[in-house]
Amino acid sequence: MKEVIWSGASPVLMPREDPAGKIVFIIALTIVVLVCFVALVTFMSAVLRGPAERARQAIADAPIRMLLIGIVGYVLFAAIAAWMYSLAFVERLLETDIVPGFLAAGVVFTIVPLLLSLLGAPGAFGYVGDRIAALHGGDVSGLKRTVLGTMLSLLAAFFPVVGWFVVLPALLGMSLAAGAVTIFRRGRPPG
Repeated sequence: MKEVIWSGASPVLMPREDPAGKIVFIIALTIVVLVCFVALVTFMSAVLRGPAERARQAIADAPIRMLLIGIVGYVLFAAIAAWMYSLAFVERLLETDIVPGFLAAGVVFTIVPLLLSLLGAPGAFGYVGDRIAALHGGDVSGLKRTVLGTMLSLLAAFFPVVGWFVVLPALLGMSLAAGAVTIFRRGRPPG
């Protein structure tokens, strides 16, 4: 008789015993998430044309500076969030209210850079699409450039080691800096 293992996962969503079924599920879920992310970036690029164009132009004007600003920004946000989480951990460990609200502040310092990166993502992926279109002769429409740039960037970010530690941080850094530029340069016309 087989032992029943209860978990929070639904038996309909996640196969319980077949390892091959779990691998197929993870691959299918990854593909669905990637397709949804490409759709989200394309949607944001179409709906938020001004901010997306400002972010793309900021990256096109100074890509290395945007990369460095974004990486420094992520390091600072991560350091502040880690400090706030550690103070919240100390509060729980000592069972006192030393400094209330540090856990909430840590969550805020975790979410803010991710939201800024999401805002700057259409610009970063649009820039990558522009560079790819330039290799193809430049005869690719704006929508196709965004989709192509997003898809190829995500596939490159999935490449083991180089993608994880070079491509993904570069894309996140550029997106963070582009998102910040988009917010702080509101009045500047796109282009």
